[in-house]
Amino acid sequence: MAQIEIMQEDLYSDIRPYNDDEIPAALERIVNDPFFIPAVNFAFPDADMEAIREVVRTCKTVDQMQQRVMFSIIRRIIEATIDNFTSSGVENIEKGKGYLYISNHRDIALDSFLLQYTLYSNNLPTTATTLGDNLLRSQFIIDICRINRAVRVIRKTDEISPREFLQNSQHLAEYIRWYISQGKSMWISQRNGRTKDGIDATDQGVLKMVGLSGSSDFVENFSELSIAPIAISYQYEPCDIRKAIETTVNLMGGNYQKGKNEDINSILYGIRMPKGDVNITICEPVTREELEECGKLPKAEAYKMLKDIIDRRIYKHYKLHDTNYIAYDLLHHTKKYADHYTPASVKKFKGRMAYAEARFLEYGVDLKAARKTYLSIYAGPVETKIE
Repeated sequence: MAQIEIMQEDLYSDIRPYNDDEIPAALERIVNDPFFIPAVNFAFPDADMEAIREVVRTCKTVDQMQQRVMFSIIRRIIEATIDNFTSSGVENIEKGKGYLYISNHRDIALDSFLLQYTLYSNNLPTTATTLGDNLLRSQFIIDICRINRAVRVIRKTDEISPREFLQNSQHLAEYIRWYISQGKSMWISQRNGRTKDGIDATDQGVLKMVGLSGSSDFVENFSELSIAPIAISYQYEPCDIRKAIETTVNLMGGNYQKGKNEDINSILYGIRMPKGDVNITICEPVTREELEECGKLPKAEAYKMLKDIIDRRIYKHYKLHDTNYIAYDLLHHTKKYADHYTPASVKKFKGRMAYAEARFLEYGVDLKAARKTYLSIYAGPVETKIE
């Protein structure tokens, strides 16, 4: 049976995470890479480098690497940049069962990191994580990601024909379904790229992609995937300034072009920045009864209904922070939610926004438009959850 599983995984060698027998060689590449020292110093300033290398070399499996190294790094990120990290919903997860976790997406790395930490802290298996190939630019990054169960997603570009893109999507969908059938789980974002406008809306294209590998029967197709939505919220949004600049440039008729290594820099920037209070909630999985209601509709409407079910779960469990209410009232010139914040919290938010406005001026974007975009990032969840 194990041999059959290995043969099946080999069909997906171009996108799958590393198997345990590939770990030692990958770790040896990592500890000898020139980027290893600055990466370790970033997570563990003044660490004994040789001691860290030896700990890494003792890892022979993915689980050992995560337990001995990665979760120490995530714990340090939480302690250094998050005031209060809370989680809920683990009671919704059945041990030994594979799930497709569909998450709202606010930060490139942290959304998944914090889910893994939550699962690990509650003695639940961690998940594989889908990751765009735009991030996999060096062997060091490839090794780090594949060791931590990253699954390569081939992004749509001008160089890829529509037929090739469909084939890549089918290939990924087949792997996701096979992986979950093994009683293992996978994380995927609800859309291509992070939410940059504050509205956490599931892209039906994501659902259609994962549905490519299933049967024509809508109910059976998605029942096999055991979809569990994830809601994550940050009091202070990672990369909020960068998101506002990118969105404003595009809204004003420009075409924002990412700089070299911008995605990797955004990961590091998002990790470093103070995030205030952060909450992650594992929502109730989509039920068969809900899927049966979807299945009564024509296919296009069924996908829309499933999207709405996922979105409602995320909106329901998204934890609103004082920054969300402050931004809403500033954006709409009202004091509608004044009982949800204090003068001190308003002063702190305005101070952060003043810093953002200085960056907007440096970049040369329209200040009024960028300010509105910045506030919308925080105000959006109030509008979707309450309005």
